[in-house]
Amino acid sequence: MTEIRIEIEKYEGPLDLLLTLITKNKIDIFDIPIAVVAEQYNDYLDELHKDNMEVAADFVRMAAELMLIKSKMLLPKKEDEEDPRQPLVDALLEYRRAKETSEFLKDRAETYFDRFVRQPEILDLPYLKPHEKELLSEAFARIYQRLKAKPEETNEVFETIKQNREYTVEEKSDWLLAKLSAARAADFDTLFSELGSVGELCATFLALLTLVAAGRVGIMKNGSSALLVLNENVSDTNIEFEE
Repeated sequence: MTEIRIEIEKYEGPLDLLLTLITKNKIDIFDIPIAVVAEQYNDYLDELHKDNMEVAADFVRMAAELMLIKSKMLLPKKEDEEDPRQPLVDALLEYRRAKETSEFLKDRAETYFDRFVRQPEILDLPYLKPHEKELLSEAFARIYQRLKAKPEETNEVFETIKQNREYTVEEKSDWLLAKLSAARAADFDTLFSELGSVGELCATFLALLTLVAAGRVGIMKNGSSALLVLNENVSDTNIEFEE
């Protein structure tokens, strides 16, 4: 048997010593060979006596407990009787968890000892969303009234075709993105004044709501009107059009 010499200063108690013996001998903590461990434990206490060192009462008490467990292991085991090593195993597992937690906290404390959390910066950025629904509804109403009051075109055939044309939300969404891509931002009234019919207005307004919901376009107040701002950090794949 290999002689193991351990300095008492390195251990905080008998469980610490036992855990070291188990680790050094690569012993399964759930199947401790009590005879081997008890012998090495007692050899350690004998070395302390030889060096005229005082042995703490906890170490002596553990030696007696190991001998008691050893003697129980020699007796015939009764049916449904608990393994006499189980209380010791439970104590060792609990001690190992506490020791690992203590070492982890110590390491974290040493790593982050001189580090401090930076206070969040207050950024003065334009408020884009959520937007006020009244802002859009008022702008839509202005454009709608303007289109209704628009004088008739001299070319009646062209005007009839224009009024009866069907516009899709997806089509007007592409139109809006193209306009905003060129200018990055546009005034609602100015942009929607280019529309020529109520049907085109409705399709374009629905397209705008879809783009806002997808986060592709932001809205901010611009005097009495609304300013449409293109959000370049959002992909077009986030846009879903209702059929």
